[in-house]
Amino acid sequence: MAKTLYICIGAQKAGTTWLADYMRARPDVHMPPVKEVHYFDARFVPAWCARYEAEMLAEFQASAARMTLQNCADPALHQKLAALLLRLRMIGDPDGYLRFMSWGAGDRPVLFEATPDYSMLDEQGFAAMRSVHPDVRLVFLLRNPADRFWSSLRFNRTHNPDFDMDAMFDKLIGREDFVLLADYGRTIRAARAAFGADRLHIEFYERLFTQDAVDRIARFAGLAPTPADFSIRSNASSAGGSMPPDRRRAAINAYAHVYREIETLFKNALPENWRADIALL
Repeated sequence: MAKTLYICIGAQKAGTTWLADYMRARPDVHMPPVKEVHYFDARFVPAWCARYEAEMLAEFQASAARMTLQNCADPALHQKLAALLLRLRMIGDPDGYLRFMSWGAGDRPVLFEATPDYSMLDEQGFAAMRSVHPDVRLVFLLRNPADRFWSSLRFNRTHNPDFDMDAMFDKLIGREDFVLLADYGRTIRAARAAFGADRLHIEFYERLFTQDAVDRIARFAGLAPTPADFSIRSNASSAGGSMPPDRRRAAINAYAHVYREIETLFKNALPENWRADIALL
């Protein structure tokens, strides 16, 4: 068994994919074939996340349907089907999560996954996460709430040209799942209640792409720092452009309680763009 289970719990559009790519490239870290495992959110936030189980099943069925007499010996296809089957077994097997995470890990000391929707978990969900392994540690990436929300809209528009950013701005900013994803203070309180403050590392997206920040994240897992490639961009969005001032003010007001709570928690350590938005409240 690996010594440490290291889980990135969010936030969405806050650099989780970039961090996962950095971790996957390390020889001392093992990641499962999928970046977002969606184990705990599917069970403890079913109203918004239970659909991931069906999506995993659909992916398995589609992969199996692509098997032919000509490619049935393809080791890559076998590996993908075996991994997806292990993931599906978690539905009725609580021990399946650690089995999936450990599959193929060898002697690598750290298991890592990054599922941004885990930031929606409550204390009960985090307590279940804490119970699956003797040494579980969390990293939580925070991003300015207005920027994070706009980035999520841009991402959707990039992948769906019919996505109406103006209409969806008004529809999504107050929807329960988006409120939960943005409520960093609630996530921090729930995670600390289940894990204790010493097992939760918090980093700001606005400072993530520096060697110092990456070194802190590595050391928190008991890993030696290694150089990171900051020229790589992950899940970049090409549509939507910059956030209009009226939309920015609306987002700042919608997330006012988040800005205030994080300001209280981090005081003078807040990135400059957070302070600028707080000044507009």
